Amino acid sequence: MLISLIVVCLFLGSGIECFAEDADNRNLQNYYEYWRNKYLKRSQLVDGGGFVDYKDNRTTCSEAHGYGMLICVYMSRFHEDTARKDFDALDIFRRQFKSRIDSRLMSWYVDDKVGTPKETTCATDGDLDIAYALILATYVWRAPEYMAEAKEVLAGIEASLIRPDYSLRLGDWDKDQHATRLSDIMPTHFDAFAQVSNRKLWRRVKDVHYGILRQMSLYEGVFPDFVVKGKTGWEPAPPNFLESDYDGMMYYNACRVPWRLAAAVIENNDKDARHLLRIFNLGIGKVPNDDFMAGYRLDGKPLNEWTDGAFTAPHMCSLFVNKRKDELQAARDSQFSQREAYYQDSIRLLSLCLVTGNTFTLKSQDHR
Repeated sequence: MLISLIVVCLFLGSGIECFAEDADNRNLQNYYEYWRNKYLKRSQLVDGGGFVDYKDNRTTCSEAHGYGMLICVYMSRFHEDTARKDFDALDIFRRQFKSRIDSRLMSWYVDDKVGTPKETTCATDGDLDIAYALILATYVWRAPEYMAEAKEVLAGIEASLIRPDYSLRLGDWDKDQHATRLSDIMPTHFDAFAQVSNRKLWRRVKDVHYGILRQMSLYEGVFPDFVVKGKTGWEPAPPNFLESDYDGMMYYNACRVPWRLAAAVIENNDKDARHLLRIFNLGIGKVPNDDFMAGYRLDGKPLNEWTDGAFTAPHMCSLFVNKRKDELQAARDSQFSQREAYYQDSIRLLSLCLVTGNTFTLKSQDHR
C-alpha cells in the first residue's frame, strides 16, 4: 500500500499536465507527418523548389504557400533539418512565381504542370503569412538572409496592399473596391512587421482593423467574410460581392478569424483580441466544438447543419483563450483524429501548433 501511494504521489507531483503535453506533442508530430506526406510536393518546374498541393492536381496558391512556410518554422523544434529543407524549397519556389503587378509579391495561383505558368496577381493573406514566416525563420535558424527577403516582401505589401486609410486591399489588383477580407487581419503579423519595418504604419493598420472587427462583432460575434466601406462606415459585404452568396456572412474566409485572434492573445497577450474573442464566445462561439457549424448568418443562425475543420479548429483556439478547459482537451483529441482536405487540414495543423504551445514569436526567439 505504501509503495502504491508513493508511486501515485510521484506521478501527481511530476504532473499529469506534463504527460498530456508530451502526448499532444506526439500527436502533433504525427499530424505533421500526415500533412507533409499528403500535401508537400517537389516541383517539376523549379529546380530545388517545393509547393503545397492544394487541389491534389499539382497546383498551389500563395495562401497555401504561406501556411506551408509557417508550418515548417513551427515544426522545426521537432524536425529541424527536414523542416528547414522544406522551408527553403518553398522559398525557392515562391521567388519564381511573382505577381504580374508587384513583383515583390507572390502570384496567387501557380500550376506546376504547365510549361509556362500563367502570371496572376497577388492575394493579400498569402503574402502576409510569407513575410511573417520569413521573419520568424530569421531567428529560428539565425539566418539574416531570410530577413532581407522578408523586408522585400514587406515593401511590396506596404506599397501595394495598404490604402491611404490603412485598410488592407484584397490584393495588388484591388484599386477601386474599398473592401477588406476579415481573415486578412493578423495582429501577430502586424506586431512583427512593426518591429522590423515601418512602426507607425503597422500600428495604424492594426488599430484600423481592430476597429472594423469591433464593429462587426456586434452581430452575435459573427465576423463576415468581407466588409465594404460605405457612407456611414464599414458594413458586411452584399451577396456575391466577390466569391459567393455568403460574402457578407461568416463562411470559408472568416472562419479563420478566431484562430488569428487567439494567436494574438496566446503569443502577445493582446487585450483587444481577448475582448473580441470574449464577444465571440458569448455569441456563436458559446456552443461546444463539435457543435460549431460550417457557416453563420449575421443573426447567429447556422448556414449549414454540418461541421467542418476550417471552422472547428479555429473555434478550438477560442476555447483555449476563453479557458473552457473542460472542453479543450476533447476538442484537441477530436482535431488530431480528423483528416479532410488541404484547407481544413492546414488550418487544423496551425491551430494545433498554437494550442499545444508550439508557435514562436519574436520575443520568444530573443531568449532561445
